Order: sequence, then C-alpha cells, then structure tokens
Amino acid sequence: MKSRLMIAGVLVALACTNPAQATNWLQVQGNEPANAPLFKPFGFIQPTFTFIDDNPVTGLQGAAAIYNGQDQVANLVGPDLEVGSKLQLNRARLGARGVLSPISNKINYFFLTEAGRNAVTAEHDVMITDASMTFNFIPGARLRAGLFKLPTGEEALVAVHTSYPYVYFTSMSENLLVERQVAPSTAPGAAPAGLAKAEVTSGGSGFRDVGVQLYDWFNTGPWEFSYAAMLSNGESIDRLGDSDGNKDLTLRLQSSYIFGGKGPNRDDLSVYLWRQGGERHFGAQYYDRVREGAGFMFRKDVYRLSGEYIQGEGMIAGGPNPPFTTAPFNVVGLEDKAHGWYLEGGWRFHPKWELDLRHERYDRMTESAANEREFTTTTLGLQYFINADTRVTANYEFRSVDVSNPAAITPAANRANALAIADNLDDRVSVQLTWKF
Repeated sequence: MKSRLMIAGVLVALACTNPAQATNWLQVQGNEPANAPLFKPFGFIQPTFTFIDDNPVTGLQGAAAIYNGQDQVANLVGPDLEVGSKLQLNRARLGARGVLSPISNKINYFFLTEAGRNAVTAEHDVMITDASMTFNFIPGARLRAGLFKLPTGEEALVAVHTSYPYVYFTSMSENLLVERQVAPSTAPGAAPAGLAKAEVTSGGSGFRDVGVQLYDWFNTGPWEFSYAAMLSNGESIDRLGDSDGNKDLTLRLQSSYIFGGKGPNRDDLSVYLWRQGGERHFGAQYYDRVREGAGFMFRKDVYRLSGEYIQGEGMIAGGPNPPFTTAPFNVVGLEDKAHGWYLEGGWRFHPKWELDLRHERYDRMTESAANEREFTTTTLGLQYFINADTRVTANYEFRSVDVSNPAAITPAANRANALAIADNLDDRVSVQLTWKF
C-alpha cells in the first residue's frame, strides 16, 4: 500500500508542476496538407532487448503436475514464447503517404508495412498494417476507407515511433484492444467452468481493422473538437473479407484545449471517450463484443500526465490454460467482463533525457469468481534522445497478479496451483532503440 501511495504522489507531483497535451491522432494519421508531395516514404525500426528472470513453476499438483519445471507464458518473450531473454527486431515498418495531386489535392493516402517480430506478424513474416485513402470533399465529414487504426484508446492510436514513451503497452490495452480471432477447440480436456475452449486462428490486430470512417475536427480559438464514426469488419487484418457479415461500430469524441504547437507532440489538454460494439461468431452462436473507455492526456513544456479507463464485455481472452506453451487449448470468456486503468506521467528534465512512470491495473474475468485475476504493473522508464530521429528507451516493470477469490477455486489442488502460478510472475526489463527515417 505504501508503494502505491508513493507512486500516486509522484504522478500527482508531475501533474501539478505545470499544466500539459494530447494529439488529434485522427488528423495526424489520416490527413496530409494540401501541398504535400505525391510520394513521401517513411519508416522506423525498433530493435528491443527483453529480460525476464524466468524461474520455472514448481509445486503444481494433480493433473497440472506435468507442467512443473516449465516457464509460464507471461515470463516468456512474445510472440514466439520460447525464452525469457531475447534481442529481436520488435518493429520494422516502411511505408509511404502523400496527396494524390494529379487527381485531386483533397485525396490523400497512407500505406505501411510491418516486418518486425510482434503479435501482428505472429502468423506471417510481413504484414500490411495500413492501406487507406482519405477523401476531404465534404466539410465536417471527411471519409477514410481501407485498413487503419480503429478510433479507440490513446495507446491504440498513438504513433509509437514519435510519441510512445514505453516499450510495452499496458496489459489492459494488449488484452482488450489487440484482438486475435478464435474458434472452438477440439483438443482433449475441459475448460474451467464459465470459460470456453478456444484456439487462436490469427495474429494480433495491431489495434486495426478494415472499414470506413467518417470524421473531422473543428477549431474555435484554442479549442478543438473532433469526432469519428467507423464501420468495420471485425476480422483479422490479413483478411480483406468479412466471414460472418457482421460489422463493428466504433465511435470516438475528443475535446482539446491547445496551448501551442502542432503535429504529434503539440502542447494541449485533451479528454476523450469512445465505444466499440459488434458480434463475434463462435461455434454455432454469436456473442457480443463491446469495448469502451475514457481518458485524458495533458502535456505542456517538459511535463506530461495521462490516464485512461477501459472496460470490455464479451470475448475476453484468457490465454493458454494452464498458462504454458504446451497447454492443449486457450480459453475465452464468451460473456465475461474485464476492466482496467492506468495513470502515467513524464518529465523531460534535460533536452536529451526523460523520466517516465506508469501504474496500471487490469481485472480480468470479473463475472466468474474462480477465474478472476487482477494484474498490477508499475513501470519505471528512462529515455535518452540521441537526436531528433533516434532515442533509447529503458523500462523496468514491477509485475504481480492476484487470485481474486481463492476460496471459490475447488478442489484444493486447483487453488494451490492458481496461487503458485500467480506467485511465479516475474518482473520484466526492456531496452529499445527507436530510429525513424
């Protein structure tokens, strides 16, 4: 409790030192100035070293005893989940953007590919992550069509190469917003009561989908108001079609007070809310999948403070069960719920150095007492800016998980196993180089 109070105190201190920003990502990523070139290549790479002091799980009882001596998946480096320490090219993206001036300066495009090793490329070595065109003909209703980021949370929309201060996303965003398609599993064994057996059939969505979005922003003095409404497939991003014909509807509203600057790192205070709703086909039935959240971003001069709350209903991913790579199936809470939040801040105490601090909680499977788990992570971060295009980010994550209702887990051997696995979760250290061009 004392450590959490200290963390909260530091974050409040960061906030009180000065007011601060959030960016209109709808504008930054979806639009180009009318005088922009026809073809502007860009890209970035992020080689990343991750270290987890992965101690094998011991003390498991009953049928789970076969997993004694193995590492749980949370202590392994994704997406391959083979070792607890690894140097890999986490992201390697190359793309182009511009205005189709030979046709009209009111049409622009955005194209981006991914060749790094992460959830998006878990099934394919190279993926197209963005391929969209924006039509700016109707005042107040710009139209964007293709594959691009859904207008959801701040972590989902942020440009990681210019504005994301950490190496890894929060557990909340990774679990609730990075969607992996699932299907019923026929593997032997039974899932815990309240959960369904599943197999993962795609890589991660990267917060993206194929669809059509209406959006725009309006400025009045220092104030800016923006909206977005997107109709999308709710499919894996490597599939252009829609296998079940159902569509997701995602809505986002944002209000900003701009202190100064422009682009991805302007100074402003923003508040936003959003909602995504749709259905997923699983077996012979359809299940609601709802995600919604609200948050703020506050940046001015050398200070930053932000926070967000997200809740999800339906299609809650539970990972392998038990949480080992050799487990026969994954589990999903078809009608379960989850929620989480984070609060984070940063201080650019020197032109080349920044301190960052983030505290997050993610409460999963809240409708099932025996399956509920509460994840808590505190991240200490340090960034060194070599030049305008290159920086180094170092993070230390204090990670823990609580079995919310141990008394609800029966028999006693299962309860002991759940507690042993929770106690085995280790901290994570990561160092990442970002070079953009």
